[in-house]
Amino acid sequence: MANFFTTLRILAMPAIFLLALKSGGASNAAFAIFLAAAFTDLIDGNLARLTGSVTELGKSLDPVADQVLIGGTIIALTISGRLPLPGIILVAARDIFLIVGYKLFRRRGVVIRVSKLGKTYTVVLLLAMIMALASIGRQHWYAALFGIWPWLFWAGVAGSLLSGVAYTLKAIRELG
Repeated sequence: MANFFTTLRILAMPAIFLLALKSGGASNAAFAIFLAAAFTDLIDGNLARLTGSVTELGKSLDPVADQVLIGGTIIALTISGRLPLPGIILVAARDIFLIVGYKLFRRRGVVIRVSKLGKTYTVVLLLAMIMALASIGRQHWYAALFGIWPWLFWAGVAGSLLSGVAYTLKAIRELG
């Protein structure tokens, strides 16, 4: 059941992406779908642990679903002119570096799981995306409440880089 929620997060991305692009990002529908998809990130892992149904597939699929959700939304918001390209490049470079590193270290028997720091940066970026989607249309009553999203975005970028360094150092130590 937990993997079902993870899969929903991946399947929500095309709708979020298209709605955000079609409306210049000012889509209440994209905001609502993103919020629901982000919520599944809280559900899947906790549900798997509570029901004793933690699987290797779930452990591998969850971070992929996070990256699909965040990455696709970041791309849509960048194309819409809402997010700064340098931040996007930093997050993408970190993710590519970690994917390549994960594959290389795994071949040598080292598997690094998602850390609390990595999860924290994911939550910060999710919050920034939710706020960015909500605040794109200045006509929305909640736009003023979400004026801090650019700060959260940059905090997420910094956390992304910091967690990338932490993952790299942990993998190197594991090689011993």
